Amino acid sequence: MSQNPLDSLNEIKSMMQRTTKFTSISGWSGIWVGTVGLIAAAIAYFIILESKLNLYSLQPDNRRDLLLVVLALITLLIACLGGFYFMIKKSKNDQVKFINPTTKRILKRFIFVLVIGGFLCLALYKHLSFVYIAPATLLFYGMALLNVERDTVVEIKYLAYTEIFLGLLAFLFIANGLAFWSLGFGLVHIIFGVWMVRKYDYKV
Repeated sequence: MSQNPLDSLNEIKSMMQRTTKFTSISGWSGIWVGTVGLIAAAIAYFIILESKLNLYSLQPDNRRDLLLVVLALITLLIACLGGFYFMIKKSKNDQVKFINPTTKRILKRFIFVLVIGGFLCLALYKHLSFVYIAPATLLFYGMALLNVERDTVVEIKYLAYTEIFLGLLAFLFIANGLAFWSLGFGLVHIIFGVWMVRKYDYKV
């Protein structure tokens, strides 16, 4: 503990935050997720283009739909694996446990909202309402982030508001759903990640 009262106070504050909040959000996770999102969006665009059907058509296309579902699952898996890798790495650098009561609480709250959104997207898919899936994923992802913002770094709140705003815009401009999805899950995450790297974790 430092002899300087101000330094000692900052150290105590930092220790309290580590025990009550999940602070090992790595900016590299955001950059990774954003990059994967942009690549997935580009692949999805070419799948739709190759099928010679409009994404927002009610006409079913089993091959196209299967490819898009497989792409979504692979994208989710790769994004999560990379994101968790960088967060675990930052936890080790910060000398804190990655799995702790705070982490478990965050995961429960985050996954709860995502599961609800996932069921809604499945219902939209079943009823051929493909046009609403991209906006719905943005909206529920933003709400999931907002549901955990009190237990992590303050910047997550701004990411949550941005994703919710983009989701609402995507509902208003429904024909541009894939573009908004690319912006929300791609570019916004990269910008957020760079901001977090510059602020917190150059050393990761």
